[in-house]
This record gives sequence, C-alpha cells and structure tokens, in this order.
Amino acid sequence: MTKVLRFKVEKLIRDGLPQIMRNQGLAVFDRRLEDEPYRAALKSKLLEEAREAVGSADPEELLGELADVSEVLLALGAAHGFTAADIEAARLAKREARGGFDERVFNAAVSAPEGAPALDYYLARPEQYPPDET
Repeated sequence: MTKVLRFKVEKLIRDGLPQIMRNQGLAVFDRRLEDEPYRAALKSKLLEEAREAVGSADPEELLGELADVSEVLLALGAAHGFTAADIEAARLAKREARGGFDERVFNAAVSAPEGAPALDYYLARPEQYPPDET
C-alpha cells in the first residue's frame, strides 16, 4: 500500500488553485471563509506576498510577485467595501499631501527633546521605532 503524505497549508489561495491541484492528483481540503476570517486571511496573504516580492531574485519574478500583491490588495479593499478607484484616490491624496518615493528619501533616525508631542507616535511603537543610542 502506498503511503499518503499530508501537509498543512492553512492559508488563503487563489480561486482556481483547488481544481488545478486536484487535476494534479492532490486531495485538497478547502473551505470558504466568512467575512471576518476572510479579511484576516487577506491581511496575512498581503504580508506573505510582500515578503515574496522582497525576496524575488530577478525583475521577472518581482513583476509576478507585485502582481500577486496587487491582487491581494484589491481583494482586501473590496472585502472592506473599497473599489480600486477608492484606493487610487486615497493614494493620490496621500501623494499630494506627503509626496511619493520619487526622490528616494531614506530616514535613518529622528530626535526631539523629551515632552515634544511628535514623540508620542514613536514612543507608542517601540518595536517599529526602537531607541537609537548612537
């Protein structure tokens, strides 16, 4: 008798993949998610796809990963009632108010005297903005 191996996946996958996988001889144990678990799974998927984009080895692979990020981004927006046009309008508004990334500005650190109101933002996020003792 042939041994059957089973692997835990536990992640959101594209709609067409279960049938593609079954056509390859795999047994697929899938289900459809309700609204809140779906939104949470989309957020996890966005992080997964972003990590894959960061780890891409060449321009062609990066393009494919960026397409995946975009697909998840649009699905996440739709799951919250936003259209692609809504997302684009918000992107343009932020770009108008704060700029884009065209000038390649990289911020190494910030400093301010104790008690400065702007510090509250950084102090509230110690894992994201650890103290720089240099």
